[in-house]
Amino acid sequence: YLAYILIFTLIPIGIFWMINFQFLKKNIKIILMVVFLAIIYQLVIDPFAESWKAWFFSDDKILGIWVLNFPIENILFFILASFGIATAVLTFINYSDK
Repeated sequence: YLAYILIFTLIPIGIFWMINFQFLKKNIKIILMVVFLAIIYQLVIDPFAESWKAWFFSDDKILGIWVLNFPIENILFFILASFGIATAVLTFINYSDK
């Protein structure tokens, strides 16, 4: 699970940042705010989804490192996915303005 998260988030993020570094660097506060809001959202919503059995974390697929009752993979997913989505949206907005 961790390998999939890292491959499918870090590669696109890296590509976006290599191509648009200066623009994204100027907008890093927006990106970090999106990440912060995604973490808050996760802390509120995820326990409900787990208790309703919307999804679960299989012990044989995770590292077993838990932070605030969440597997580290889940926290990394929300951080990296929200970082990647914010990066992509800002990049697309920047290109559509040109």
